[in-house]
Amino acid sequence: MKAIAEAAAEIAAAQRPVLCLDTCVLLDVITLGNRGQADQIGLNRRLLDVVVTTPERVQLVVNDLVVWEWNQRKDDVKSEAWTWLVETDKQIAQIHRSREELLRPLPFDARTYTDPQLIDDLAALGQAILGQAVVLKQDTDCVLRAIERVKKKQRPSHNKQVKDSIHLETYLEFSRQLRDRGHTAGRFFISTNVSDFWHETDGAKGPHSELSDDMNDAGLTFRGRLPIVMNNLGILK
Repeated sequence: MKAIAEAAAEIAAAQRPVLCLDTCVLLDVITLGNRGQADQIGLNRRLLDVVVTTPERVQLVVNDLVVWEWNQRKDDVKSEAWTWLVETDKQIAQIHRSREELLRPLPFDARTYTDPQLIDDLAALGQAILGQAVVLKQDTDCVLRAIERVKKKQRPSHNKQVKDSIHLETYLEFSRQLRDRGHTAGRFFISTNVSDFWHETDGAKGPHSELSDDMNDAGLTFRGRLPIVMNNLGILK
């Protein structure tokens, strides 16, 4: 882990785009299939390949709370994905049985997809992406500013939850310090948390209006979808 100032000094000198990740971006990797977004698994694999083989193209950043939340919630999210596989298998079995009852069986025998390795592999992909990120240490001033958002019911703590504000305040401060050190390569905050961060229901349009001034002042660009940022940076392929 690195203090915000230490990480900012190192990354500003390198002048590469920075992607600050919310925990949900990593946890979502595990459940992309059951949310109808399996095509994005390949995009996450592409991102991992880029940061490993050509690290000068992009820098991943998380804070220590992201690591804590990942470790705390990963198994529950894996369980959710496993439930999806089990329920899907039941539905597949009913499709086969329906066809057989009509004397028109399907011309293949594969009837089960409950492979725990699939879930483990998806979790490993999320873990590998996390493992390539610079981890920012907890910063007392950022936590105090986050608590002020809770007290004032300011987004993203309008529902009195503090974690999202800790993410936001940490990345705002990090972006400000990068800006002050002359970083111009682009700084992005990515979160799929629709209710707390998004403008309306489309993360492509930017952050909620209550957050836009803070992000603009810090030079931090918000996006709600990883593919949008990858496309902006030219690393989709």
